[in-house]
Amino acid sequence: MAEIVPDGAIPKLLEPFNFAWLEALIAARAEDNGEPATTRLDRYAVIGVLLFGLLGVLGSLLFHNRLGLRLLQSGFALQWVCIAVVLVNAGWRAWLAYRHQHESFARDLDRQLAQYDEIINAVCRHSLPVIATHLRYVRDRKSRLVYRGGLISGGMDKLAILPLFLAMYLQFKDWSFGGWKALLDHVHMLSALLLSMLFATYLISWWAARAKDRLELYEMVLMEASVRSADESVTKRELI
Repeated sequence: MAEIVPDGAIPKLLEPFNFAWLEALIAARAEDNGEPATTRLDRYAVIGVLLFGLLGVLGSLLFHNRLGLRLLQSGFALQWVCIAVVLVNAGWRAWLAYRHQHESFARDLDRQLAQYDEIINAVCRHSLPVIATHLRYVRDRKSRLVYRGGLISGGMDKLAILPLFLAMYLQFKDWSFGGWKALLDHVHMLSALLLSMLFATYLISWWAARAKDRLELYEMVLMEASVRSADESVTKRELI
């Protein structure tokens, strides 16, 4: 879509098309094309689950006394506090979305469509071959990301936080609440290491899911821009 330049004015040169420019274009008009699945509070809480669990287990393994027991108790309690924060925040957001579901959804669609059109119009100012090249590259990168992520996590992003709950249940299923002195008997070096690896794998899967979501947004924008540019080319040829 060509920009109309007044008579006597110097036309403004287009910036080179690259993904940094596209990301800045998207970020300038909207934080995302949809409501994020997680908030900053959720991400901090999950990081807290990982850190408090590691510190508690490490303290219990280094100090075989009352201090180690207290560190393990504190880490275990703080982990559940972080999990409770995630659950309460998710429940509160779900309740707000339920109360104003249709009105909020319609307003968001109108706002996002206007932002979407601005982004597409800006991308369409570039040539169709350039847009098509970037579109093919994004699709290839998304396929590689999905394949490599599957080798590490096996699609753990689809299971969400359930594997972490399952691992914690298997770790402490024989422990009764209140028997803090016997809690150390249920913590072993190998199981603690495997649980920590599961936490790390979950964080990697989370990062991969966010990267895949961004690639899909680039793909959607480039696909729509290529379709509009192709339609405009056909229309111009018909007029000629």
